[in-house]
Amino acid sequence: MLEFNATLLVQIVNFIILLIFLRLVAYKPIAGLLKARQELIANNIATSEEQRKQAEELHEQYLAEMRKAREEAQAIIAQATKVSEGQAQEIIAAAREEANRVKDGALKEIEREKEKAVRELKDQVAVLSVMVAGKIIGKTMTADIQHDMVEQFIREAGDLPC
Repeated sequence: MLEFNATLLVQIVNFIILLIFLRLVAYKPIAGLLKARQELIANNIATSEEQRKQAEELHEQYLAEMRKAREEAQAIIAQATKVSEGQAQEIIAAAREEANRVKDGALKEIEREKEKAVRELKDQVAVLSVMVAGKIIGKTMTADIQHDMVEQFIREAGDLPC
């Protein structure tokens, strides 16, 4: 059977004393260190989770601001395009008005020149007609007779379509 000797009993007592000593001296500080370490890790996890949420919120805010800035830029571009189209239409309208004004002025000038040419032609025809009539009649024309005949011819020629 087993022999019971004193060394075994001393070893058991030493082991129990060691356990009590370790419990009193080392276990509480080690347990405190482990608990502090656990709390530190839990706090770090909670802090990192909170920072991650804040980062996501900031990211969403930045995305929203970028969308808003993009929309504003598109609105500004659309407005600038609209303004430039309006200015282009104004320039085209002004150019058309200027062209019409120049055209009207040219047509009036042509009409004046035409009337002047017709008057000169009538005068020349009248003078030639009087000269021909004077040669045919064979009599000498006085200035008064010639003037009366020219006036009469101009009145009659004025009624003719030219």
